[in-house]
Amino acid sequence: MSIQVNKVRIIIYFIVISACLVFASFYGGPVSYAPLYGALLILPVSAAYIFLNFRFLRVYQEIEVHRFPKGEDHRFRAVIENAGFLPIHKMRLYTHRDRCDLYEIENGQILSLNIREKKELISGISCKYAGSYDIGLSNAAFTDPFSIFTVVVKIPYNFRAVVSPRITDIADSYLDLENMVNSTGLKSNWMTEETPGSDLRPYQRGDALNSVNWKVSAKLSELTVRIPDKMEKRTVTILMEAANVPDNCQELEFLKKRDYFLEFIVSAAWHFAKQGVPVHLIYPSGKVSESEVESYENFMEFYNTVADGIFYHSEEEYNKIRSLVMNRGSSWYDNNTWILIREDPEPGESHCTVCD
Repeated sequence: MSIQVNKVRIIIYFIVISACLVFASFYGGPVSYAPLYGALLILPVSAAYIFLNFRFLRVYQEIEVHRFPKGEDHRFRAVIENAGFLPIHKMRLYTHRDRCDLYEIENGQILSLNIREKKELISGISCKYAGSYDIGLSNAAFTDPFSIFTVVVKIPYNFRAVVSPRITDIADSYLDLENMVNSTGLKSNWMTEETPGSDLRPYQRGDALNSVNWKVSAKLSELTVRIPDKMEKRTVTILMEAANVPDNCQELEFLKKRDYFLEFIVSAAWHFAKQGVPVHLIYPSGKVSESEVESYENFMEFYNTVADGIFYHSEEEYNKIRSLVMNRGSSWYDNNTWILIREDPEPGESHCTVCD
């Protein structure tokens, strides 16, 4: 809550109080004291009126979908209700304009409500950043009848959206590693070599003729084909060092960094997934979590997690990630290549570091 005071009007108010006090001092009696008491009661009565207005204010916000991609337009609906016994005059509604665009609702829009009245606001909306954060209406402002002071309070009900990052190629330039796909003993579960291998099985309808082993087929008197070997891949581990920022401190600067971080890690995972290169992902999802991404299906499971699933339950989990960062590239996971992606790098550090 914040209170804004109109300096000119508060000076005029104190001048009026002083004049009423002088008048009452010289003349006395009920007639002279009535204006003085009336002037003195303006501020406390106005404050009580505003308190009751806010106490009985009801706000409901929604979008037709809870999770949606960054930059995609959707329909936003807000219902504002006065559930009290006093009318609400010229209340101003403020929006989260720093993180979302509301096309039909102005920031600072004035709204008045009679007793038990309910109004509905409809607008298109799009979100500017990936992540999980409050959008829509943010604050309501109430002003006393003489515009001496204004009280700005948070909307009673906030709407928290889950905004998925875009799938781009921003990580490709960082991850264009030489010989990333080479023979190191780890085999793919679904990709095979182009040439047939040495393993055999009976011929099945649809098998290519060049895969038939004619010598073995003649010996066994049965058509036999060679099975392609599983493609060997180099192992890659991506370690994601997310910032440890409490929910109540996640302001615009944090949202911008989180947006770039999420888009980068999704791009990095997709860079390898589209090649069929198996990737071991280590990231904070409440606790330190691990995933394997080798195919489109694995990638989509990870993608659906990152928008609202990158966070720490405790300082202990953050320290675990920090420990992994300090010991990256060791034989702890026995992988060949470590890729460290930082959300908030220190001066001189890169967002992405490759450690062979």
